[in-house]
Amino acid sequence: MQSETGIKSFDCVKWTRETRDRISAEIRDMSDEEFRRWLEARRPKDPFLAELFDRKAPPTGSRAPSRTPAGD
Repeated sequence: MQSETGIKSFDCVKWTRETRDRISAEIRDMSDEEFRRWLEARRPKDPFLAELFDRKAPPTGSRAPSRTPAGD
């Protein structure tokens, strides 16, 4: 891929989309319990990320995802 400064060695957008698609396909048909086990198997080793992973309270603020399905 060509950029203003030359050839890019890493395409972040392409990598993100490929990763998202791979994970979506992997978890698509999982039950809630299977999904919990899947997440637990991928628990972060970094202490900061592990703290975020272990939070029980939902996010708050204007950027927090809505808990109601679309159309409700």
